[in-house]
Amino acid sequence: MCVGCRQRRPTSQLIRLAWHEDDVRLGAKNGRGAWVCAGSPACVDEALKGGRLSKALRTAISPARLAGLKDSFGA
Repeated sequence: MCVGCRQRRPTSQLIRLAWHEDDVRLGAKNGRGAWVCAGSPACVDEALKGGRLSKALRTAISPARLAGLKDSFGA
């Protein structure tokens, strides 16, 4: 399920974000994870803006890391 739009989709249509070694990583297979729709800047923006990603990963994410993550998705 996408943490941005909260829609259930096949994993082939989602990108996994994981908290691993004090950083958020795209596509990481290990670490606490959350999913967002692939190719959807709106879902990424919603997940970051609403604090849903931090809640899903169960950790506070710094504004600088959130900005970097948003830039990597083109949101």
